[in-house]
Amino acid sequence: MVDSEDLFIDLAESLLGDDVVSVLRLLLEEGVEMTDDEIASKLNMKVNDVRKRLYSLSEQGFVVSRRTREKEKGWYIYFWKPNLDHINEILMERKRQILNKLQSRLEYESSNTFYICSRDMNRYSFEEAFENEFKCPRCGTPLEYYDSDKVKQFLSEKIKAIEKEINEETKNGTQDS
Repeated sequence: MVDSEDLFIDLAESLLGDDVVSVLRLLLEEGVEMTDDEIASKLNMKVNDVRKRLYSLSEQGFVVSRRTREKEKGWYIYFWKPNLDHINEILMERKRQILNKLQSRLEYESSNTFYICSRDMNRYSFEEAFENEFKCPRCGTPLEYYDSDKVKQFLSEKIKAIEKEINEETKNGTQDS
């Protein structure tokens, strides 16, 4: 397989779990559109299990389908194929999700004061420390003020790096169009 296909599979696995890997790998290896029945037969799986995996992959943009109607019974038949062209959009969306989580965490760190237990190193917000009379609720050790400046600095640096990546990729994407 090509490196982009390995990346594609790794990305799908990290987002959706290893359940989807066999279905996606088969579609990539076959290189042609396949029905869910064909996939189930080749992988020796139940059709419903294959469909669940295909729907998960489809929701995240890893596969696309084409629908046709069977002439005899009038049922719809779906032909599935990998959507390798969508890998950049998937990566960009993942970066945006990570960026949002980091920004939320930085906001939480910036808007709270923390205290830490020197024995078990558990960290508590001011409210939690106050409720427990500034003693560790687990061991009773007096809580000490925790300076979260290093955490905030680390988060800020990561946010700037991801924002820079997103901006550069967005510029490159619009220039390619």
